[in-house]
Amino acid sequence: MSCDDNDVDCAEVLDRVYVFFDHELDDRTITYDEIKAHLDACQPCLSKYDIERVIREMLARSCGCDHAPDELRTKIRARIQEVRVQISRTP
Repeated sequence: MSCDDNDVDCAEVLDRVYVFFDHELDDRTITYDEIKAHLDACQPCLSKYDIERVIREMLARSCGCDHAPDELRTKIRARIQEVRVQISRTP
């Protein structure tokens, strides 16, 4: 499926929308500009994109500000260091 006025395939855009959100698109198959232009021109894809965008924003507001306590971070870093030492000592 693709829009009449766009060469970019709808399925490809919707498959790549999460990496588009996260700015992790590798630009090898489809670029940010191509996805943005497609979303601007294709109402069905824009609707699906907007649903995903709203869900992500709602999740970010609900739990995106929670940070691990400093004590937990310290314990995790210490454990990672212990594992690194154990691995480096293993023949």
